[in-house]
Amino acid sequence: MAFGEDFNRPWTRKHDDPRTPLIAHAPRTVYPTCLEDLIAICRDRNPGEHLKAAGSHWALSAAAISDHTFIETHEPRENHTVMGRTLVEVVPGALDADFYRNLAHDEELWSLIHIEAGKRIYQAYAELDQVDDLQNPATLAGRIKHDFNSGRHAGPWAFSTLGGAGGQTVVGALTTGTHGGDFDRPPLADAVVAMHLVVDGGRHYWIEPGHTTDRVTDDVKLCAIYGTDRFGGPDNFCIIRNTEVFNAALVSIGRFGVIYSVVLRVVPQYALWEKRRLHVWQDLRDKICNQDSDLFEDPLPPPGVAGNQRFLQVAVAVTAHANSTKNLAGVTRRWNTDVKPTTAGHAERVGDRIGDGNDPTLGAPRYKNAGTTHAYSPDDDNIHASGPPSFLEKACADASFLRGVISATIDEIETYVLTQHVATASGLAAVTVIGGSGLLALLPALAAILLILKAILAAFNDDTRFGEVMNGVKNKLLDPNESPVERAAGQLAWQAINYKAFSLLQSDRDYDALSYAVMDVHDYLNISCDVNVDSVEVFFNAADTRLIAFVDALLSFETQQELHGKACVGYVSLRFTGATRATLGPQQWWPTCCIEVSCLKDVTGGEDFIDYAVALARNPNTGALLHWGQRNDWTRPEVERAFDHLPEWRHALAQLTDDGARDGFTSAFTQQTGLEVT
Repeated sequence: MAFGEDFNRPWTRKHDDPRTPLIAHAPRTVYPTCLEDLIAICRDRNPGEHLKAAGSHWALSAAAISDHTFIETHEPRENHTVMGRTLVEVVPGALDADFYRNLAHDEELWSLIHIEAGKRIYQAYAELDQVDDLQNPATLAGRIKHDFNSGRHAGPWAFSTLGGAGGQTVVGALTTGTHGGDFDRPPLADAVVAMHLVVDGGRHYWIEPGHTTDRVTDDVKLCAIYGTDRFGGPDNFCIIRNTEVFNAALVSIGRFGVIYSVVLRVVPQYALWEKRRLHVWQDLRDKICNQDSDLFEDPLPPPGVAGNQRFLQVAVAVTAHANSTKNLAGVTRRWNTDVKPTTAGHAERVGDRIGDGNDPTLGAPRYKNAGTTHAYSPDDDNIHASGPPSFLEKACADASFLRGVISATIDEIETYVLTQHVATASGLAAVTVIGGSGLLALLPALAAILLILKAILAAFNDDTRFGEVMNGVKNKLLDPNESPVERAAGQLAWQAINYKAFSLLQSDRDYDALSYAVMDVHDYLNISCDVNVDSVEVFFNAADTRLIAFVDALLSFETQQELHGKACVGYVSLRFTGATRATLGPQQWWPTCCIEVSCLKDVTGGEDFIDYAVALARNPNTGALLHWGQRNDWTRPEVERAFDHLPEWRHALAQLTDDGARDGFTSAFTQQTGLEVT
């Protein structure tokens, strides 16, 4: 046996409370390093042993949980060799001759990358951002140079779209339905042109769509690579060119088997211009469902951008202001722009290659800043680092940010207490719960709030998790047992803190950078609030006004729970994407509106907020779908109602599992949701 394994070891997810493992004693965890290992694991499993592939552990859904054995394609701590190689045997070695010729000469320049399932997104975009020297015919660019004397494919290359974080494995992200915010193109899964799947029993399949004009590979060459005794012989390997099976396997939630590798279509590297402006949700809500509104085509685009607006995100503050009648909203738009020698992003988000060869743990190059830095920002001050939703990711990454917000709120309240004139305290003016002479009645209570906030500030500990600090602040300010006047003063201070924080984090900004530096907004140095998180993502037809009612209901719920001593520290974020060809992809409409609701579980009220969002999303009258990788409590009848083409998905599953007899990749989740043959 070449692969490592552990027994009865704890297993947890990235966003769980690190003090308590999700699974205290996982019966078995295996660490394959190659295709042979995957075949052996699937072939030799014990009767009744169920398997589940795991990548970066970023998923929040029970869909990622194994009933018994976890197959780690990229063990998060990298204590084991991961499946992170970029493969060259098939691309270019086994490409179909016509496909290869068209790729080399197509007027629209594009390329392919073939990667193992454990490669993280930031590793892939770092490799794609390199320029091939065209000297090695084993690479696709080198082969095209050798065969056609063309250097067009030297690179650099990029993903056409990405989600907001690059720490997931590419395969883990695409097989659960991860998307970007580009409303003019489909999600990440639609970049796949072929995949290599190992199923229960150890048989492995090369799967492509069934269109003859789209044939990517050559059968004879493929079989010469994978149909050998090394991989179980010719009878253990099968090529499937079937669009129904391919589309089903794209988003299969781990039920079909374990994906060994995928071939992705990539585009020439490009830059993005991002523009963000602070608005009020109530002023935007009527424009959301209108694709002709100025949200989707800014009448004042930045100078020099190429083409139409491609990206839209609306991040909404859940805590209201202006007598609890308005909610701030940060609107972010993006456009393509030219890559110039001065375009930033590579040094900041990828950096230099470490060493000359491949990293022995990754089996691929490692780059100094890939997955190791704060999100890219053109500003010196990381408080204003790019990319909503930043309330959780940026505020928590820098303890001084929260200290500064509390300190500024103290100054605002102190100014008002001294002057008794709200105009001199502009922050309070924006959030005032009781206006005019009624505000004067709060003076004694506000003086007491000052003492509370100063005590919190004096006891501030940079090592305490952000959520725990905010829970302490919330408990002091929103205590339901206080008198009405004291509660009103506390609510005023709570809203002022949230208003100031959101205003800073969604402040106006304009900048451009390389594609991945703009799209990957995750802060990899965040050690404060990337844990103990709960999140759900809800998908709507973007023209369906029920999505507006959904957001309004969430905001109303938060206003009410803050009156009873609870609060959500998190965000509601709307992004837009094109439709997917994946049978069970939640992006079923063109375009689709994706509403992500996320909170810190450390703050009492956060889980209540998510529970309400989930219940509302599951109401059949809401007309919504759920993301497979986040909170997903669906039952079989709900899934059957949600996806018209579920029978085709089940038919594909039946083909790959002997009509369900091979049940090695079943789980409690797939049984609950009806992701089975019958």
